Amino acid sequence: MNSAILYLKDRTEAVIALQTGRLFLWLPVAMGAGAAIYLNLPFEPGLWWVLLPAVICLIALAMARRYGANGHLVSVLILLTAFAFGAVVCKLRTEHVKAPVLSSEVSNYTLQAYVIDVVSPSEDQSRLLLAPIAMRGVRPENTPLRLRVSLRPGTLEAVGIRPGDAISTFAILNPPPPPNMPDGYDFARSAWYQGIGGVGLVPGVPRIISSPPHGWRLDLVMKLNRLRWAITGRLVETTAPDWQNGRAIGGFAAALVTGHENFIPQSLIQDMRDSGLAHILSISGVHMAIVGGFIFFALRGLMACVPWLALHVPVKKWAAGLSIICILLYLALSGSPAPAVRSAVVACVAFGAILLDRRALSLRALAIAAIVVICLTPEAVIQPGFQMSFSATAALLALAEGLKPPVGEISVPMWVKAIQSAFRGLWLSLLASVVATAATTPFAIAYFNRFSVYGLLSNLFEAPVTAFLVMPALALGTVFSATPLGYVALRVAGFGLWLIERIAALTSDLPQAVINWPSAPPYVLGIAFIGLLWVCLVRGKARWAGLLAATAILWWPRVVAPDVWIDPEGGNAAIRVGKSAYVVRSRVRQYGFEQWTQHYGLKAMDDTFRDENYACKGYACVPLPQNPVRIGFWFSNRPPKAERLIELCRASDLVVMRNPVGGWPIECGSVNHIGAGDFRTLGALELTRTERGWAIKAAQPLRGNRYWSRPSEAEGDSGF
Repeated sequence: MNSAILYLKDRTEAVIALQTGRLFLWLPVAMGAGAAIYLNLPFEPGLWWVLLPAVICLIALAMARRYGANGHLVSVLILLTAFAFGAVVCKLRTEHVKAPVLSSEVSNYTLQAYVIDVVSPSEDQSRLLLAPIAMRGVRPENTPLRLRVSLRPGTLEAVGIRPGDAISTFAILNPPPPPNMPDGYDFARSAWYQGIGGVGLVPGVPRIISSPPHGWRLDLVMKLNRLRWAITGRLVETTAPDWQNGRAIGGFAAALVTGHENFIPQSLIQDMRDSGLAHILSISGVHMAIVGGFIFFALRGLMACVPWLALHVPVKKWAAGLSIICILLYLALSGSPAPAVRSAVVACVAFGAILLDRRALSLRALAIAAIVVICLTPEAVIQPGFQMSFSATAALLALAEGLKPPVGEISVPMWVKAIQSAFRGLWLSLLASVVATAATTPFAIAYFNRFSVYGLLSNLFEAPVTAFLVMPALALGTVFSATPLGYVALRVAGFGLWLIERIAALTSDLPQAVINWPSAPPYVLGIAFIGLLWVCLVRGKARWAGLLAATAILWWPRVVAPDVWIDPEGGNAAIRVGKSAYVVRSRVRQYGFEQWTQHYGLKAMDDTFRDENYACKGYACVPLPQNPVRIGFWFSNRPPKAERLIELCRASDLVVMRNPVGGWPIECGSVNHIGAGDFRTLGALELTRTERGWAIKAAQPLRGNRYWSRPSEAEGDSGF
């Protein structure tokens, strides 16, 4: 027994000794954990409540170092301090972006606003980001900083709206929406950090007006976005004008250069998702790495060709410095979306390491980049893009750290070396694709409930096309667009994009191209994330101890699906039947239903099943006698007539009403009800049948009382 204990002690000490110098790699992990804990608190803490633990940890760390405490204790205190300061940074960011949010009591507004940018997610959905100038009925101090509105199809082109214009319009606006299901994606939280205080629809045609005076910062942003919009239009028109789907190819090119997805059809976006290539559409690490690498090696090669420069100037450092400038320009041209900002920080840190004679690509450089990103946008730590990009990069750098360089042979013919290099390049490309896919799969399953079966295959074919053809050609074509070189480069880029579009279409059409994967409990992703970080950051064989946790998202028992889902405003509902589900209203508010079925891995059923269980007429859906789910629905904001309500009560054990309930008839005395007041305080609902009746899981209580989640005052009509 003693020998076993001694052996275990020796092995533990050997493993700890291997981790010398790795503490720094865990600092961004601790900071990110602190920010994530803050973001998920059920209440909004005061600044001192967040700052006090950080000060205590800092004092304890200073005392431990002063009095020569054990090194392991000092390491733990350093991580605790980083954890506490992660929460502090996130709290300061939350207060800094604090801006008015529209009330839910009023939804009709006449407004004047600047068009900051066009933020359409596809060709089929036109959206504008607005900076309000004035809103009728809203005082200036209560006017949101930003609004996001959708336009009717064709309105954007018909009116000729561009960033920088000032418009006058009528709009239907509401506060940013809450989650469509309990534990679902909270758009309101994301909108809070973007300064968006209202979202909605412009049902008519906006009118362009003369632009009132505005500040230089807003003017600079709008001028930059106007330039981006002009470049977008030029790319759409000139990249592939003679192709059958030339507009889509041009829109694809514009998305990679300016970040605008306005001219990409939804069918192409769906093919990219199903084939595992959707990451290309978002300007992120791949694009920054390719553009930065292309510029760096091109500049270094050109300067090395000039003898005087090669002899008198540190060519490598000059190329790195100029590459940083080009990366920042590309970031500005792309509209600075969050993934691009993260990737630009990583690229700038890598080139900065070259300027300081340090290793450019290393886990330490990645840790510095992660710390910078967390300090700038700490809310990103709970976003899929941040987690996926840094996990994939960490996995690739850990792979590079663990690979041993091949032993060079003294005398080998050039053609043999070429073949060996080709095979090694192919092997490394395949290995890198496998590692990156493995690192991002837990997040794809947890957030999107889907796994692209042929994603590895499609990425293997796409990666060289993007790296060696598309991105360099787009860079040259954009910079030299007014010259013959730009014309040729854009045609080359168009051909490469057509190849990628074909790869996406072919792989997405293969049998079982996408597997829908039901969600595990929310905490399982945290377990998988920690396991993945352990595998990447720990040295030696001990790293494989994290493999079981890293794969938890695959083998952990799935969440049991509830029996009923109800929309956050009571505007729709769905009923589960075994491993399938049908929606009660098939033509409205479908997005929440799609999210819900995807989350639980349910198959959507057609209206036939609904008609077998419900008699739906107008705004009422009355359960039929054979329906095992005795829940009636009233989907109008106005109360039903007395006889209609009594009909619902006679067929139901529970009546769900979108309107305020008000007086409850005597005939309905034994029937429970959920009304508008309940939805304002509870949000989206999931109902599960139990022996005692219906158990409710509500979205709003899970969000807590935060700046972005505080409900409006209810009418006091709760009856459940």
